[in-house]
Amino acid sequence: MGSGRSSISFKNSYGKKMWVAYMRLDWDCGNDCGEPWEALGWIALDPGETESRSNPTSNRWFYYYAEASDGAFWSGPYVAGVSNDVFAKCTCIGVIRSDGTSPYYDVGFRELDSKTYSGVNFVP
Repeated sequence: MGSGRSSISFKNSYGKKMWVAYMRLDWDCGNDCGEPWEALGWIALDPGETESRSNPTSNRWFYYYAEASDGAFWSGPYVAGVSNDVFAKCTCIGVIRSDGTSPYYDVGFRELDSKTYSGVNFVP
């Protein structure tokens, strides 16, 4: 399939509680709307904790965004929607509530080359 790793790890060396959202290639999302990316969140990481998430296609490119309890964040130029609640959605599919509002807001994700790196270590 891809040229990357089958799982990606996230380690909290920052020292404060943090939450991570990530985006990975999902061909089923492409079938729905032509954008084959799935955004998922949130992984809650206590200081010193490490968790891994699967990269089922072993795609080389994997994306992440993180927020810490003290307001610090790790972001990049790849925009996708996240919500305050746990979520899993194709990046092209918006959810509209009956009152006309969307539970999603845009953030910028950083790119990780999973051919070179096995994960992310969040440091101060």
